[in-house]
Amino acid sequence: MRLKYVFIKEYKNLKEFKITFDGSSFIDVFVGKNGSGKSNFFEALIKIFHHLHKDAEISFDYVIKYEMNGHEIEIRWENNQRYVGGRAQATLGQTPFPNNIIVYYSGHNKQIAHLLNQYESSFGKRIKNSTVDDSRFFIGIGPEYKEILLSVLLLQNESNKAREFLVNQLGIHRLGMQKPGQSDLTEPILKLVLKRPKYAKTDSFNIEHNDESDQYWKADGLVKDFLTKLSLCKTSTPGGVTVTEGYLSSDDKYILYFEIEKIQNEFSGYSLKQLFNQFDNLKTLGMLESMSIPLELNNGLSGNIFDFSDGQFQSIYIYTIMEIFKDLECVTLLDEPDAFLHPEWQFKFLEQVYEITNTTSKNNHVLMSSHSAITLVNYNNRKIRMFVFDNDKIKNMNVNKDYAIKQLSSNLIIYKENEQILNILRNINVERLPILFTEGSTDPDIIKLAWNNLYHEPIPFIPIYAFNCDYLRRLILDERIENESNGKPIFGIFDFDLAYNQWKSIKDKGSWIDVETDPYKGLCTKNSAKEQYAFILPVPNIQEIENQVIIDKDEKTHYEHDSVMCIEHLFYKAPNTDTYFEVIRKPGGAQIVQFKGDKTQFAKDVVPTIDVAYFEVFRPMFDFIKSKCV
Repeated sequence: MRLKYVFIKEYKNLKEFKITFDGSSFIDVFVGKNGSGKSNFFEALIKIFHHLHKDAEISFDYVIKYEMNGHEIEIRWENNQRYVGGRAQATLGQTPFPNNIIVYYSGHNKQIAHLLNQYESSFGKRIKNSTVDDSRFFIGIGPEYKEILLSVLLLQNESNKAREFLVNQLGIHRLGMQKPGQSDLTEPILKLVLKRPKYAKTDSFNIEHNDESDQYWKADGLVKDFLTKLSLCKTSTPGGVTVTEGYLSSDDKYILYFEIEKIQNEFSGYSLKQLFNQFDNLKTLGMLESMSIPLELNNGLSGNIFDFSDGQFQSIYIYTIMEIFKDLECVTLLDEPDAFLHPEWQFKFLEQVYEITNTTSKNNHVLMSSHSAITLVNYNNRKIRMFVFDNDKIKNMNVNKDYAIKQLSSNLIIYKENEQILNILRNINVERLPILFTEGSTDPDIIKLAWNNLYHEPIPFIPIYAFNCDYLRRLILDERIENESNGKPIFGIFDFDLAYNQWKSIKDKGSWIDVETDPYKGLCTKNSAKEQYAFILPVPNIQEIENQVIIDKDEKTHYEHDSVMCIEHLFYKAPNTDTYFEVIRKPGGAQIVQFKGDKTQFAKDVVPTIDVAYFEVFRPMFDFIKSKCV
């Protein structure tokens, strides 16, 4: 399902509004300041699809074009008449139509939440007596869905790639509830707490016998069938541990424990989407109070799914949504999912979303709105769709990413950069040591550890995170830092990937000369008139990594910006690192090793355990830097 074109005659501040999609990316990002019409556009889309799906009333004319299964469909609503492919039609008939519209909302847009609640309420009235595998057309997913989304993936077999991704990203070691006073865990279990549903408001639904006659507040149809089947997987003493379970009449609630292995066997014929539908139905009825899977993290701490931070794992929720619906034709609307994220997580958000796209289907067209300049820094597309005011109308424009960031930030980013410069200058004045800028946030920790493994003397420079490769380039050249360095050298280390272009832009300046051309020692260029040095990470003697950087080993030629190597690649194949890398097969049979997982966790927990031999790759570069720090 790919949207191609939308025209909205007049909805709120959208007047004669039109937008075209070129289909070049699985995700289209819309930006604009608050009040610029981004959320109104999403609201209008929801109303258009509700009108098409249920022939509901709609207050504005529109045109929508989309592509499904190789067919392009155009539907126009004008003067209370529907036209499909230019012909008047009373209904859509056999016209291909998306399976679901999925809306992820962060909670700040009350109107979108209100629309979805209306549709959910309408569907909820039909669930209790439903006898078919039904699900909502509109799937509204907010932060309160975290437990269902993550639980459904963890209920899959260990061989499931989506489950494996989730376990690696969250640092989950094993599933199970910790036994009292022991380090052992029970078998993997699911805990459900069920409460009186919305339909059971009267006394006629009271539970007196808790048997076939009134169990689960006299649930019927599809819900009853699911709960009956699920009950076959119950355990009253998980791992031999006595727990409070069953129907608690004093609280009018069920607390139930299920063995995950039994669930996997009993529901082996269910797809991920079907299993999600069943728990979603319980939630829509108001019956599902909580859903949790006890677990232990790699750091040894015990916890539960609801212990994870909403902000930190925002991209994982999105991955889960795409995984659940990957076999269906869908449109997913992400309404400012980065709205409440810490700036560090805003910066990483799109990078993480792009990391998961190789494992997801392209049937799902994702539209995302944002007003965060920081989020855009890692957006791969150079062009951004920006909503702007034009007299009394809202227009969308394709603008350069840098322009969009500048407009959204209102010069706040410039302020932040100046604030960062001041912090760096303070470091220089206090430490009186040369500065070494790194591209990644965890690189300084790895650099320090590498130095301590190779040398028995204090590190003669200060490693500082430079935010990204573009900012790193600017910091190396910044005259304020140079003036405060009192003649001490300034170093910078770029990754061997797209960051090569930033490094090369320094190298190509007339005053810069090459001082190291061997990629195995770390390419280096120097300002001939000043003590400024720019390095590219050295290439390790690891065949798989060499293959994605080096063209000819003897000639020492390389793929320049098409190379794929960050600092984590230097430790590829070291013991206990295998879960942090995956091999992606490219068209034509080529393979690329990609880092996956949490870089902070890798730097903190894994790198310190790696044998000193893997750090030798740094020695030629460190020896050179050391010689300049005297």
